[in-house]
Formats: sequence, C-alpha cells, structure tokens
Amino acid sequence: MSIILLIIALIFFFICSVIPFNKYHGIIAFFFLIIATLSGVSIVANDTYHYGMKVKTTTTRYQLVSASDKMNVLLYQPLGNGSEKVYLYKTSSKQKIKPMKTKDSSAKYVITSDKPNVTITEKRYVYKDGVSKFFFGILHNNNELKHRYYTFNINRDWNVLTAKQAKELDKLVKKNQATLKSQVETAVKAKVAAAMQANPQMSAEQQKELIQQAQNEATQAAMQKLIQSVKEK
Repeated sequence: MSIILLIIALIFFFICSVIPFNKYHGIIAFFFLIIATLSGVSIVANDTYHYGMKVKTTTTRYQLVSASDKMNVLLYQPLGNGSEKVYLYKTSSKQKIKPMKTKDSSAKYVITSDKPNVTITEKRYVYKDGVSKFFFGILHNNNELKHRYYTFNINRDWNVLTAKQAKELDKLVKKNQATLKSQVETAVKAKVAAAMQANPQMSAEQQKELIQQAQNEATQAAMQKLIQSVKEK
C-alpha cells in the first residue's frame, strides 16, 4: 500500500502542478507532495531500519549425533584466517552430515552434562500490527531473518575437529590399529591386576564392569594421543 500511495500522490502532485484547474491547485499539489514524501520516507525507514516491525524469536532443539561412527566428534570447516567456522553436524544417525547455514548466522559449542543437542535460535523481523502489514506488506519483507544462532551442546568426551583433521585421524587409526589394540590390552590388564590385588574378593560381575571401564578409559586415552598428534600438524 505504501508504494501505491506514493505513486498516486506523485501522479496527483504532477497533475496539480501543471494543470491550474482551480485557484487552490498549488495548495493541493503541496498536500500531495507531503503525502508522497511521507510515503517515501516510511518506505526507506521500513526497508533500512525495519520501521513498523518487531523482532520475533523462535528456538528449536534437535538431538546431536556424532559425525563419526568411531568416536564422538563435532566437525567444522574453518573460513578465511580460521576465526570463522562452519560447523558440520547430524541430527540423526541416518542423516548425512550437513553444514550450518552461514547467512546472518553465528555458532559456538559448549560443554554440557545433558544429552548432546544443537539449539537453533532465530530472530526475525515481523510486522508489529495489522496497520504495518497493510502499508508495508507489498515490500514482502515480513519474516526477514535478523540473525540465526547455533549452539552445539556436547559432552566432555566429544572432540571438535576440522573435516581435514577427522580424515587424517581416520587414516591414523587404520594404520595403527594393531598398536592401539595392544596398548589398550596392556592398559586393561594392568588396571585389572592392580584392582584384583587391592580387592581379591571381587565378584565376577564387578570384574566384568571393571574390564569394561578399563577398556573405555584406555581406548579414550589412546585416541586422545592420536587426536593431539593430528591437531599439532
């Protein structure tokens, strides 16, 4: 409506300016000039400063699934000098890895004790009332994105790597598979032996739990060494 009003006001201003149909044509022309000016200013204000609009915030949360089936990892792709990052993630084990949207977006990761998830918060400009929608609806800028925030909530056992580092790590794991297996077995035997010496009466169930815990810790420690070597390259 604002653009239509501007066009109509300009047409009548032109008519009243060039055709002296009565003695008040100058005043009438000035009146339509004011309307045209106000319409133009309001259009610019709406387009530039979002006049007549308010910010609507929506937040959605999805479960976060590791990008690798071998370990818990959140991937990212560095941009420019590395200060900007495009995170790559999955919200389902059946889903392919997808990048975050980058236009008017920012992202970060935080450590949490809850289940891993990604929270996406969007701030959008919407018309604050029916009058604003009536006047500026023709501009088609309702629901325009102001900013999108990604927050990746991950646990302490997750690693944050670049896509390149993840590929290098995968190669290292395959190359050192036998060594890793030997290191884990040695570490598990040592921990179980020490625990049995401290508690010879340990039940079979307790031994089973101990072995499982020792395997997890040893595997994690071995992987961390490889991850550190990849990061230092």
